[in-house]
Amino acid sequence: MAQASRILIEHADWIVTMDPERRIIKDGAIAIEKDRIAAIGTTKETASKFKAEKTINASGRLVIPGLIDTHVHSTQQLGRGLADGCDIAVHLLERLYGYESEVLREDAYWAALCCQLEMIRAGTTCFIDPGSYFPEQTAKAAGDSGMRGIVARTAVDIHQTAIGPLPEKMFRETKDEAVAKSEKTVKELNGLHGGRVRAWFSLRLPVACSNELIKEIKAKADQYDVGIVTHANESRDEVVASRVKYGMQDVERLASLKALGPKMVLIHMGWANPKEIMLCKEHDPKISCSPACGYRLAFGSMEFGRFPEMVEMGITVSLGSDSAMSGNYFDIVRQMNLASNGAKSQRLDPSVMRPETVLEMGTIHGAKAALWFDEIGSLEKGKKADIAMFETRKPEWRPVLNPIANFIYACRGGADTVLCDGRILMENGNVLTIDEPRALKEAQMRGERIATASDLWKKVQPLWPIVA
Repeated sequence: MAQASRILIEHADWIVTMDPERRIIKDGAIAIEKDRIAAIGTTKETASKFKAEKTINASGRLVIPGLIDTHVHSTQQLGRGLADGCDIAVHLLERLYGYESEVLREDAYWAALCCQLEMIRAGTTCFIDPGSYFPEQTAKAAGDSGMRGIVARTAVDIHQTAIGPLPEKMFRETKDEAVAKSEKTVKELNGLHGGRVRAWFSLRLPVACSNELIKEIKAKADQYDVGIVTHANESRDEVVASRVKYGMQDVERLASLKALGPKMVLIHMGWANPKEIMLCKEHDPKISCSPACGYRLAFGSMEFGRFPEMVEMGITVSLGSDSAMSGNYFDIVRQMNLASNGAKSQRLDPSVMRPETVLEMGTIHGAKAALWFDEIGSLEKGKKADIAMFETRKPEWRPVLNPIANFIYACRGGADTVLCDGRILMENGNVLTIDEPRALKEAQMRGERIATASDLWKKVQPLWPIVA
């Protein structure tokens, strides 16, 4: 059934616009025509001037721009639980890459669709995937789910790294093969599904990418005028490996190769040194901070990272979830809470990383990282109608004296209603674009097959006896 093209959201308790004035509108309304916001203001001044085909009563709800997750490994969704409790070398080389070695094309579709289902339920409308071997399946899933996203194909050409060898079953491509397949992805997928899907280039791990590959990928990204996404300064093991092999860390190396620039997203960045932070200030790459992953994998990225300082310096710092095998969940509300409270604890200063700051990271900074700020990240007339609504008539919310503080510090996450591109993806907790029971069934069946085929299932059993 076709959805209404003229939608009115009215009587919202609070609309947090994230516009240049950061207005918060009480008893607010948003008029939507097709895929864009036609008007926004109080219900009294907006509703009477707009003839809607569908009206959504947002009483009791906090309305914000759709959240933006800038670190989403879509195809790892079916590996949840297979990589817990192990150090980075085991996590990457045995567990994560062992899982990926057994993922089939159809598995990748269902993994991406289930990942997007989880994000929609969390209030996320846009994501950046840092690369997989099945970007077309992630793009197909976005076409079906209605989400907005950036996909990329993994590119590496060094198969023996300082933390160990990459699996022989995958990751074994030459530089020319990696560049050609990455370029094919951009040519075929960029602009798909009415422009909701964009395709970028990916450098999976700088320590597994030769200087020549990095330079060629940068040239191709410039040629097609698209972004590059890469993990950088992820863990101490990796920065040491880079210093040993190249005499410098990841960001310094990217800058020395003239690859660092404003259309690049650097993921993690918990081990950036002072020189690299200044290089980021100078060259304007965007940062994706992944708090849950940093804590869960014991990277030390939140303890030793300098994210509050980067924000104060004017560097664009966004938020990411990583994967079901690393951060273990996709919920930017929970990431905002971790980013805020983690910084407070690490610095013994409860005033840093205020709730307003981390909400900017989850919305407008994410839009800037995705190179989509002209259309998303705030609720303003003319921008895309990417909107998330959160029910506040719950015990963990009340009383609501400062809605932003409650949202970051007290909310459990989980949106009520979500729109992307003016289309309703979820209404009153019911996802409309995905057959949720089937998706969950496919996830269980395929996840069990991959866990068995990769021989990882037996490594992640509970410590306590299971009685059948």
